[in-house]
Amino acid sequence: MSRRGAVRRRCTRCGASVRDGRCPKGHEGWSWSFTIDTAPVGAPRRQVTRSGFQTKREALEALSQLQEQLRAHTFVEPSKRTLGDYLARWLDGLGATGLKPATIASYRETVELRVVPELGEVPLQALEPSDLDRLYARLLQEGRRRKEGGLSPRTVRYAHTVIRKALSDAMRKGLLVRNVADLASPPSAKSARPPEMSFWTPEQLAVFLASVAEDRLFPLWRTAAFTGMRRGELAGLRWSDVDLKGDERAPGRIAVRRQYTGDGTGSFSFQPPKTEHGRRLIELDAETVSVLAIWRRRQLEERMMLGLGDRADLVFSQPNGSPLRPDSGISAAFDRLVAGVDLPRIRLHDLRHTHCAHMIASGADLKAVATRLGHASASFTLDRYGHLLPGQQAEAAARVAEMVDRD
Repeated sequence: MSRRGAVRRRCTRCGASVRDGRCPKGHEGWSWSFTIDTAPVGAPRRQVTRSGFQTKREALEALSQLQEQLRAHTFVEPSKRTLGDYLARWLDGLGATGLKPATIASYRETVELRVVPELGEVPLQALEPSDLDRLYARLLQEGRRRKEGGLSPRTVRYAHTVIRKALSDAMRKGLLVRNVADLASPPSAKSARPPEMSFWTPEQLAVFLASVAEDRLFPLWRTAAFTGMRRGELAGLRWSDVDLKGDERAPGRIAVRRQYTGDGTGSFSFQPPKTEHGRRLIELDAETVSVLAIWRRRQLEERMMLGLGDRADLVFSQPNGSPLRPDSGISAAFDRLVAGVDLPRIRLHDLRHTHCAHMIASGADLKAVATRLGHASASFTLDRYGHLLPGQQAEAAARVAEMVDRD
């Protein structure tokens, strides 16, 4: 790339050439222009012009800075594009990156509801860390849309994560010199930790299951409580993924191969698990196998009564065979049932925590627990659920003392 620059004295107001120290219209000022020849040969040249300098020295210093940026490959073509315009284009292009539709929908909601209304008109290249700091402060104080009050630190930190990724992509594409999100001050990771998990004791779970034994979706509640499956995995489960015959190792098994999930816009579809660890084989206890076998016969009877045939695809579905929505069809139904029982209020997802807590309390190997829940590693399981192992230090200390002091 060849570069040629020249400093000319131009009027800072009208841009006309200055002769004999004066603008034809009586104005004064200095400017510079710089031509960049880009490869390959024959490509159009770009000319960068700046005006408004009061002295020749100021103009020369600015020109020297540009030349240094070119040598360091940090030059960014000046642009008046706003942050809002860039983010809209960025969101539209995420589909080609392989991100899940639900993830893109989550990004879009964050950008359109929380970022653009405040900073959408700010020029992308003029965005400052202080702009983001003010945004985060406002979201924490009054960021809720339907209620008074602010958003949680966890939600605001997520907005920061989305902005940081968007600006990082802008840098990679040569639209920015720096990522100002790296210099901003979002809520700390400690303050953004997920809320303390809740779970039922084995006795409390037994009370709940007994209270909902006649509920149509009792097999779903039993399966969720004794496998730790996520609601989307339960909603997407097919009979072809369920083995109720078993063998000498286990009475039955469930193969988690897909989930029924939304994209954030109210549309739901069957998708593979988010990670390879999400694809897993879950061994079942004998009672859960029995409950599912009885449910299968009952489900077929329902279908025959409705004239839908004698074959069902989904394990858990509406009476007409259509999928259960994870939110309104499963979670909302669970909440109504819990409200009618004298037990601590927990969410449907807390049945997953409950199953994990019970497995750990039973002495199960952490690797087996991690595999069963679809975690990436046993270390993640330990970090997430390690507090459910009270007394282990004391037990270990006693065993060490016994080995040393046995004489």
